[in-house]
Amino acid sequence: MDIIIKSFNRPYYLDRCIQSIYKNVVDSDFTIKILDDGTPEKYLERLKENYPGIQIYKSEFYNEKSAKIAEGASYSGNVPKADIPINLWMEEAQNATDYFLLLEDDIWLIQKINLDATQAFLTSKRIFFLKLFWLGNDKLVESRLTEKTDFLSIYKPQLFTSNPLLFRLIFRMDRWKSRAMLTFLRIYSKERFLKYYTIYSVAGVIFKKEYFLNLWKDHKNSVDEHLQLFNAVNYYHKNKAMHFARTNVEVARTGFLSSATNQHKNYEGIHLDMFELNRVLNEAWYNNGLDAMENFPKDLDEPKIAAVLEKANQPLAQKEEWQKWVGRFKEQFRSFGCNID
Repeated sequence: MDIIIKSFNRPYYLDRCIQSIYKNVVDSDFTIKILDDGTPEKYLERLKENYPGIQIYKSEFYNEKSAKIAEGASYSGNVPKADIPINLWMEEAQNATDYFLLLEDDIWLIQKINLDATQAFLTSKRIFFLKLFWLGNDKLVESRLTEKTDFLSIYKPQLFTSNPLLFRLIFRMDRWKSRAMLTFLRIYSKERFLKYYTIYSVAGVIFKKEYFLNLWKDHKNSVDEHLQLFNAVNYYHKNKAMHFARTNVEVARTGFLSSATNQHKNYEGIHLDMFELNRVLNEAWYNNGLDAMENFPKDLDEPKIAAVLEKANQPLAQKEEWQKWVGRFKEQFRSFGCNID
């Protein structure tokens, strides 16, 4: 089975992700494909030295983005160029094995997994989607259990509606402030919306290729999670014989100590530039001053990162501002029921 990792400018997290795969995937034959969108070349070279078996594929925007990051420029906005490497993601998914494990650079495996045996079972049961983690939030896997093995649970999603047009009207569109009216009428609720994540996830999933590719229909080179949820509902509506599953315990975790960009994560009153923060952490990792596996399987060691930032003393990546940012970022997830400790 192919293991696909989407990556952008956080080699310290990517290193942890790769090490966790070699530590926890029990198969002798698997392929790690890294789809990178701008991590400076010297960091990728170090990873290739450490893990000769990995394959690295670069996006069409790689040269421009990596050059700007390597220059050490500061960015007040989003990525150096706002292009999203969806073409690369789709091309490599199309070329992948029939089932593939999709991760991002800040997701790592924490339990043993046999991919060959898992794929054989998924194929036999027509399971198109196996969720590996849900942040301790049962709302993201709330469903009706239909079968359970020692490793995974097959479930039937308990959706408010599986009609794609109704889903669009209730959960995706908010014209004329209809969301407030639908909430008042007890048709829309956040709890009902969260249940749709039983059939969708950005990463941390073993996907059947056909299902993954359908999630990105009509993407228009934009990452639109609501569109992907709509596509998931639409596909399920047309293919009721497909099944969904989750592992019995969470097999993966994700990090909350940085972001790849400033996009969507600028908090009022906090002055922190993610490109500068990642530059400091990338260099510390490169110079053996930040151990990617320290504190594993939990997130990276916060006191160590604080010490790295304090030593670097960069105006746009101050320790105190980073600590405030982490607190706000974690609170976003706790607010809708996630357990991230």
